Amino acid sequence: MQDLQKLSVQILEKIKEEGNKKLNVNEDEMRRKLDEHEQKLVESKQERQSVIASQVAGEYEREAQTLANRQRNAILAKKQSMLNTVFDEATKQLAAWDYEKFSYFLKGVLSQLDQHSSWLIVPGELSDQLFQHDQVKKILMQYPSVTLSENLIKHKAGFIVQQAGIDYNFCFDVLVKELKKEFSPQLATLAFKNNE
Repeated sequence: MQDLQKLSVQILEKIKEEGNKKLNVNEDEMRRKLDEHEQKLVESKQERQSVIASQVAGEYEREAQTLANRQRNAILAKKQSMLNTVFDEATKQLAAWDYEKFSYFLKGVLSQLDQHSSWLIVPGELSDQLFQHDQVKKILMQYPSVTLSENLIKHKAGFIVQQAGIDYNFCFDVLVKELKKEFSPQLATLAFKNNE
């Protein structure tokens, strides 16, 4: 009986030993799976943080670019407004010419006309008083092929020269517009050189 008891103890110890081995293997497997799961959680968290950081950085870049574009557009609009002001001021200065400057300009225009053709000058309403000045009248008398019209161009400074149904416009606002078309690209290049 002692042998039986001894055998029972041995069997129990062997079962206990095998159970402990299985338990250790299961614990190791559980630890490995737990570590693996924790590692996946850490990687997932890092990946989410990276995606969020990337989205935030992208949003920041878009906002910064939008702000830079708005600022640049505001500067360009201001410079364009300044250019327009320059041309508007030029028109006002031409309209404010005294009889000396006006007569010099008129003489320059008349000297280029074919003196064998008949010409009609139609004054702008805002320049009519200049045509009444003695110095301007003397210049007109030097060109017998040129007649001064009694009609006026409403709200205009300068004049139109007509010949055979063709109008040559020397109204100051029109001259400035033509100059603006011609020189705007060059002036814009100078004015907009430094956009910041």
